[in-house]
Amino acid sequence: MLRSVKGIYDGQRLELDEKIKVKKRLNVLVTFLDEDTSMPHNKVILRRLLERQPVKIAPLKVKELIEEGRR
Repeated sequence: MLRSVKGIYDGQRLELDEKIKVKKRLNVLVTFLDEDTSMPHNKVILRRLLERQPVKIAPLKVKELIEEGRR
């Protein structure tokens, strides 16, 4: 099995965003990402929206992008 799953590490525990079903003990590789990894992607989406280019985006994400653009 080779699968990537996002999650949060709080300094003591690793909490995955989704439940993974495994039947036996497996080796894992954990990669720690920068503080705000979503920012570059959000900037691309915001730029495309401002230029009126087509973007596939969830309606709730629009509010977040608008607020981010005001900062």
